[in-house]
Amino acid sequence: MPIYYDYEIVNTYPHDNNAFTQGLFYHDGFLYEGTGNYGTSTLRKVELKTGKVLKSVPLENEYFGEGITLLNNKIYQLTYQSRKVLYTTSTPLNVSKSLRILPKAGGLTTDGMHLIMSDGSSFIRYLDPETFKEVRHIEVHIHKGPITELNELE
Repeated sequence: MPIYYDYEIVNTYPHDNNAFTQGLFYHDGFLYEGTGNYGTSTLRKVELKTGKVLKSVPLENEYFGEGITLLNNKIYQLTYQSRKVLYTTSTPLNVSKSLRILPKAGGLTTDGMHLIMSDGSSFIRYLDPETFKEVRHIEVHIHKGPITELNELE
């Protein structure tokens, strides 16, 4: 039997309605957001209370931005279908020219040691943050079998 949880909204904040948010995390008082769409994908630093975009770095037009996370003072941003990950130091916020080949990617988070990525399958993959090689994976199941199309990992 499923467990049901209650919730309470304790605050709301303004946000750019034109941003196609694909990744999000909060760090040191700021919201970091990865947006998607070919030709308009960005990596942004946002003031939470006002929604003001303090810095927005565009991705090259060929990239559709996906999930983002912070690990070891680096921000990692996945790209959809291009099988690449962009990464940068969090200060100053910019996008590195360095790219690595990955499997098809979607959601991204971290456990403090590894990058943890979904790829639209039933697998969650743990990646080494330096080499982007898979360290291990888990497959998500319910009583009927694998759950496919996993994406968001926040």
